[in-house]
Amino acid sequence: MLYRYLVKNPACVFALIAITLLSGCANYQLGDSAPLPFRTLYILPAANDSFAPLAVSTVSSEIREAFIRDGRVKLIAKEENADAILTIRLTEYERSAVTRDTDDTFRARDFNIRFSALLSLYNQASGDDFFRDRPITASTNAYVGNPYGGTETARFDYSQAENLAMPRLAKDLARQAASTVLSNW
Repeated sequence: MLYRYLVKNPACVFALIAITLLSGCANYQLGDSAPLPFRTLYILPAANDSFAPLAVSTVSSEIREAFIRDGRVKLIAKEENADAILTIRLTEYERSAVTRDTDDTFRARDFNIRFSALLSLYNQASGDDFFRDRPITASTNAYVGNPYGGTETARFDYSQAENLAMPRLAKDLARQAASTVLSNW
């Protein structure tokens, strides 16, 4: 009898299917379920132990922006008022040639840039570290000249290519830093 009723009323069938499917999502929560052990964060300017050109200001501002966009913690302007303090130490900056110029095989046309940093998160209340020297790494390609143009295209130098690649590296490091600090350790 129920079968005949459902066959005659397809809207009831769709309603039963929808209720069945949506009931599985009723308790789903986006993001990490564990609460963070701190609510406020102070981020020290990045320390540069690498040979990355003009990296400190770019990386520091991108890391701050990543935490602001996430919104789970509040950034504090004074170190003494924060629950936790984040330090970033830029450790390695490496370039490796990926393709060579057809006219001069010693000269690279594009290269891979790899950027590494260490993160430490300090607990102000207990005086201990949440974690210390946790590594993060970002990499991107930098092109010298127009990779789609012929030999007649205007070329620019390595420093211009690195300057154009630095914001991409900084955004990737910032995304990883926010993920590392705000995830379950």
